[in-house]
This record gives sequence, C-alpha cells and structure tokens, in this order.
Amino acid sequence: MKQGARIVLGALIGMACAASSLNAQAIEKYPVFKDTPLVVSVNREGLIQGSEFGKALINSLSEQQSALVLENETFAKDLEREELELTELRKTLSAEEFGPLAEAFDVKVKEVRRVQDEKTVALAKSLEAARFRFFRQAERLIGQLMQDNGIVFVLDEGAVWLSRGGDVTNLVIERLDAAYASGQLALE
Repeated sequence: MKQGARIVLGALIGMACAASSLNAQAIEKYPVFKDTPLVVSVNREGLIQGSEFGKALINSLSEQQSALVLENETFAKDLEREELELTELRKTLSAEEFGPLAEAFDVKVKEVRRVQDEKTVALAKSLEAARFRFFRQAERLIGQLMQDNGIVFVLDEGAVWLSRGGDVTNLVIERLDAAYASGQLALE
C-alpha cells in the first residue's frame, strides 16, 4: 500500500472511531426509544360510569339532587296551599287587612325561591368540583399506568379519529376500583 493510501485509511478509521464515541455519548445524554412510544386513549365518561368510585360519586350526587327536588316539591305544595288559604281569606277581609298578608306571602315566596336557587347553584358547583376531584385522582393512576408501561401520550377518546386498539379505559377502571376498594380514593 502506498504511503498516501495508508494515511487516508488511517484518517478514515480515526474518524469512524471518533464518530462511534460521539454516538455513544449522544445516546447516554439523549435516550433513543427502542420501541415505538405508546399512544393510548381513555373514555373519560366511561371512567366515571364504569368504575365503582365513579358510581359512588354519581349515587352521592343523585341523592343530593333528589333531596333538593323533593324539598322544592314540598315548598311548592306548601306555598300553593297557603295561596289558596289567602284567596279564601280575601273574600272575608278588607283591602287594608288583606294587603299586608298578601305582601308577606309575596316576600316569603321570593325568599323561598332565592334560597332554593342558591341550593341549586351550590349543587351544580358541587357536581363540577366532584368531577374535577375524580379526574385529578384518576390522573394519578393514569400517570402510574404510563410509567409502568412506557406510555407517552394518553388522549381523550373523543380526540381519536381512527385507532387499532390502544383504549385503556378498562385498565384504568380496574385500577380505580382497586384504589377505591383499598380506601386510597375519597369522594370528598
């Protein structure tokens, strides 16, 4: 081999060794995924409706809503009865005597409506807060699932157009049920 060829060959081998060393350093600093990162989806409503934790939350809120509806119906019946009584009294009282009674009844009706409206708004806020707490607690479990399985992205099922598998809703429900059964998750 000629001297020039040996120099070129030596230079090429040196460059190859240097490049190999740089690649090893790059891999240590910036890990390369050996497998394709997993992208999965979760049906958020399915988590609430399918898990024991979600069902308990729904039942609790339904009971509160039913109690408020029953209370509203009771107030409506009481006010209707009182209005009929006032209508009968009007026949026997003068305008001066009846006026204050009618006005007091009107004030009472407005106050009952105000209080019941406040309770309705409070229940709606309670529902929203409960959903927020539910998903915050579910996020912890989903985060652990991601870490355990190398999952990189979890999408809401509504954001997925086409898929060939990858829905982990049932797996998350299993984890929610286990955490709820062991007392790790709380409704309040």
